[in-house]
Amino acid sequence: MRKTLDAGGPTLPSASGILTPAALAPGQLLAERYTVLGSLGEGGMGLVLAAYDARLDRRVALKLLRHRADGSSGREEQARLVREAQAMARLNHPNVVAVYDAGALADGALFIAMEYVEGQTLRQWCAEEPRSWRQVLETFLAAGRGLAAAHAAGLIHRDFKPDNVLVGKDGRARVTDFGLARHDRPSEAPPTSAVGGPPGPDGAVLAAELTVSGMLVGTPRYMASEQLLGGRTADVLTDVFSFCVALYEALYGQYPFAGKTLSQLLQAHAAGAVRPPPAASDVPAWVARTVLRGLSADRSRRPASMEVVLAELADDPQARRRGQALAAAAVLVLTILGGLVAWGWLGARERGCDGMERQLAGVWDTDTRARVTQALAAADVPYAADTAQRAAALLDGYADAWVRMRTEVCEVAGRDSARPGSLAALRESCLERRRSRLRALTELLAGGPDRRRVDQAVQAVQALPALDYCADAEALTAAVPPPEDAAVRARVEALEAQADRLEALYEAGEYPEGLALGEALLREVEPVGYAPLHARVLFVMAKLREPTGDYEGAKALARQAIVAAAQGKDTRLGARAWSQLLFVIGARQARGEEALALSLALEAAVELADDPVVRSDADNTLGLTFVNLDRFEEARQRHARALALRERALGPEHPYTTLSLGNLGRALQGLGRYEEARRTHERALALREKVLGPEHPTNAFSLNYLGAALAGLGRYEEAKDAYERALALRERAVGPGDPVAHGILTGLGSALAALGRPDEAREAHERALALREQTLGPESPHLALALNGLGRALRDLGRFEAARLHHERALALQEQALGPLHPNLAATLLGLAELELALGRPTQALPLLERALPLAPVEERANVQLALARALWESQQDRARARSLATEAEAHWRELGHQPNLARAALWLATHPDT
Repeated sequence: MRKTLDAGGPTLPSASGILTPAALAPGQLLAERYTVLGSLGEGGMGLVLAAYDARLDRRVALKLLRHRADGSSGREEQARLVREAQAMARLNHPNVVAVYDAGALADGALFIAMEYVEGQTLRQWCAEEPRSWRQVLETFLAAGRGLAAAHAAGLIHRDFKPDNVLVGKDGRARVTDFGLARHDRPSEAPPTSAVGGPPGPDGAVLAAELTVSGMLVGTPRYMASEQLLGGRTADVLTDVFSFCVALYEALYGQYPFAGKTLSQLLQAHAAGAVRPPPAASDVPAWVARTVLRGLSADRSRRPASMEVVLAELADDPQARRRGQALAAAAVLVLTILGGLVAWGWLGARERGCDGMERQLAGVWDTDTRARVTQALAAADVPYAADTAQRAAALLDGYADAWVRMRTEVCEVAGRDSARPGSLAALRESCLERRRSRLRALTELLAGGPDRRRVDQAVQAVQALPALDYCADAEALTAAVPPPEDAAVRARVEALEAQADRLEALYEAGEYPEGLALGEALLREVEPVGYAPLHARVLFVMAKLREPTGDYEGAKALARQAIVAAAQGKDTRLGARAWSQLLFVIGARQARGEEALALSLALEAAVELADDPVVRSDADNTLGLTFVNLDRFEEARQRHARALALRERALGPEHPYTTLSLGNLGRALQGLGRYEEARRTHERALALREKVLGPEHPTNAFSLNYLGAALAGLGRYEEAKDAYERALALRERAVGPGDPVAHGILTGLGSALAALGRPDEAREAHERALALREQTLGPESPHLALALNGLGRALRDLGRFEAARLHHERALALQEQALGPLHPNLAATLLGLAELELALGRPTQALPLLERALPLAPVEERANVQLALARALWESQQDRARARSLATEAEAHWRELGHQPNLARAALWLATHPDT
């Protein structure tokens, strides 16, 4: 049961006194935004309140620091609370409680605002009703994924236990209470041992959270012996131990080690005296084996990581055998054995299943690794050597996983005699395709120093086809078999290898070379008449056409791929081709309504494919389409779902996951939710810097979006810094003529103008305009951003006629391409109107502003309102409406926290009183 506040409830420290229970009673306002709703409970560090966040319109959980009994300042506890906020804010995972905010109350007390989880602790969930071992295991696996995500982010929990996992009403487990977490830095001193101190009289001390200076940090009952002794800093293996203690306890209903004091507990640890499971337990031996390994006193005998623990606990032999039996019963590929002979697999099996790494000779071995790293490192960019090592490490992991899976398949196939159509034969075929794809990429990366390849190397490795697919019996048995005719089959195999190279060229950003290969390959593939291969090549060609700007060609190829995929019964590729078609129409050509008219077909194709990655691609495509239609809430929902799907299916560090973060941030900006957008873009930037390195030019995209979010908050100096960092990354990598830089320069110019530096703003916008004209041509409506920015800078410099020419050119380009009612026209009309106001001609400004007001998107509306208020007042027209418009603008900027614009509106209202 959760604890509630009473007259003798806990108090919190402050600069001037203490917060009393009355100050924390329901209805009280904290930090000028959080209304207390009630108490959720108390812990070793403080208490947790349910609260309503008025700014973001959502319920949150507020964690407040407990007042120390001795009346001292509790700096260590305060630091630990701050660490909790920092640690959890760095994580973005469905099985980790999200942190939204942290800070100090008016009297100095610290708080963390986090996700409110409607549910209970994992301990309460286990005790609520009898749970089967499968239910327990499934829930712990979810919590374990959250813990593994923390480890991937370089964080150690140090106090994992059932009380620090919340199970929501939606059934999802979320790890929380990272107050003891730290970055995985070897330099951190270990905690002081408590073994020499006075032990508690009974087991209560073992279950308590010990956080007092000079004692253990954590909960002894769930701590490894090296933590209890204080001789080693907590790390991944100590979290593995804690996880296995909690899982053992939940599975068997008893604690794994005997002892009521720390000394007794240490003796049990040292002796490896794990209590035997109850005789009546139905927990299978394969689960017990992994849990017991995790409880080893010898660290070297524990699973090496949470990923290993999760993989072993998820590998149910019974389920695996059922899948194999089902696949063996199906009528499948009758001639697969001939293919095996052609690929030389039978000879390898006769030699045994050891040494499967030999099959990667020339694909990814010592010599190939050296050639790839040397080629990448030799490129003349500052991040080349770092990228080479990152790409090689990822390739090592992919190759190791391939060898493990290939060895397993070999062993199964030896027992199964690799019968044609057997699951083992299908898995061998699948893995051979992955090996061919790996070869195509490593050959490409080893081809010599090239900046474009360095830029795309890490992402290209991450885009290698997933090996998990080769263990998916349902997917494998649903695939269309290769042609039965031996000669045709051999031809298909040879063309598949070329298709592998085609995909590698696309992922490496080698679009011209890819198009040349693809055109020739299509001429060879089409006469063969094997629809799955034809669909695959058509789809990759559609993707290659899109980044070159050949949108009509890309659409035509995507349509052909849809038909060929249907003929080949490849529902997954068919859905991907639909996504590509709508992406070109809705996102690239900005023909949103046309794209949405086809969305029903896309949704149907996605349902048939029933694949989370395919579903995330469709959500991403529709999200971008909704952004172009200024339907930002629908865009936010789509991008949020795409992000969740990609995090689960691809992992938090995959480039597609990072792209979804950026797209979600852009949708939030469209809604005027700049603070949420800022946090989202900062997470995307942190992920990119972790995966790609801090000097990689791709980081500039996240920095550019971050600059826009900061500018939306009125934090122009920080926005300028973000834009300058982005520009420096691109210029160091590509040079001053980088076409991508035009968007960065436009944002930088706007930030400089807002900081009162019009001449520097003019220079930035002139550079942006030149790059946009060079890249997009002189008639593109996308020139309007730079033209309007340049017009405002020239106006601020007193060059009014030159300013007018730029604004009028922007308006003409937009009206011709977008029509007279497009929202993008609002900023241009505002620029012209502000010019008229600067010239003292408010009457001429009025029609421009009245036209702009209904068009203005949320981020521009308040600017139009204040300008219209000025025009109405100065032209001596409806002054009551003028004050009403200015008041609305002031309220918007106050809610947003945009201090410069708030001050501007407040000053105007103060100097234009209602008479």
